[in-house]
Amino acid sequence: MKKAFLCALLPLLLAGCSLNKMAVKTTSGIIQNGMPAVFRERDPQFAKDALPANLQLMSMLLENDPSDAALLTAAAQGFCGYAFLFLEDENEARASAFYEKGGAYALRAAARAGALKDGEVDPAALTQASAPAAFWRLFCRSGFINLNRTEPDAIAELPKILPLAEKLIAVRPDYYYNGAYAVLGAYHAIRPRLMGGDPEKAKLNFDAAAKGAGEGFLLNRYMAAAMYAVAAQDADFFEKTLNDILSSELRDDETRLPNEVAKLKAKKLLEKKDELF
Repeated sequence: MKKAFLCALLPLLLAGCSLNKMAVKTTSGIIQNGMPAVFRERDPQFAKDALPANLQLMSMLLENDPSDAALLTAAAQGFCGYAFLFLEDENEARASAFYEKGGAYALRAAARAGALKDGEVDPAALTQASAPAAFWRLFCRSGFINLNRTEPDAIAELPKILPLAEKLIAVRPDYYYNGAYAVLGAYHAIRPRLMGGDPEKAKLNFDAAAKGAGEGFLLNRYMAAAMYAVAAQDADFFEKTLNDILSSELRDDETRLPNEVAKLKAKKLLEKKDELF
C-alpha cells in the first residue's frame, strides 16, 4: 500500500517541479524582455527606488531554479549595475556587498557555460556565448577591488583582472558598450605605479571604450575622468571630459538611464576638482 501511494505521488511531485520551473522560466523571460524599458528610464531616482524589488524577485526565482543561466547573468548585471549607478557614491559598504552578490551570480552563470576552472572564470575557456557571464564577473570584481583598495585581499585579486579583460576584448570586444576596455582602463589607473599601474595605458583603453559601440555611452567617459585623469593628475582632461558629459544630448534608447546617471556623477565629481588636483 505504501509503495503504491509513493508511486502515485511521484508523478505529482515531478509535475509540480516541472510546473515550478516553467513558471520561473516564464517570469525570467518577462524580466529579461522588460530590461530595455528599465534602461530607457529618464528618471534615475525612480529607477533607484524601483530596481531593488526586481533584484529581489530575480533572487527568489533563482532559489527555485538555480540553473537558469540567462537569469543568473541578468541578476549579476542587475546587482553590479545597481552598485555602480546608485550605491558607490553614498554607501561603499552596501555597494561592495552588491558587487559580491552580483559577482557570485556571474560565477554561477559562467559555470553553467563551462567557463570555470578552479573556482574562477578561465580566460582560456571563454567563448562568445560565455562572454556576458565572464564580463559581469570581471565588472563586479573590479568594482569591489576599486572600493576596497586598502584591503590586502582585494589588491591581491588585481592580477586576475588583466588576462580576463584581455581575453574578453579578443572574444567579444563590443559587449556592453566596449565594457572590457573600460575595465582594463580602470585596471591600469587604480594600480599604484610601483605595482605596474600605468595611466597612459589607462587612457588608451578608455579612448577605445569611447569609440564604436561605446561612443554614446557616457559612463565610459566618466570613468576616464574619474580614474585616468585623477591618476595622471590631468586636470584639463578631467574638466573637459566632465563638461562634455554635462553638455551631451541624450537619446531615448537603452543608454538613457546610465547616461542620466553619468550626468549626475559628472556634476558631483566636477565639484570636487580642487580636492583632487
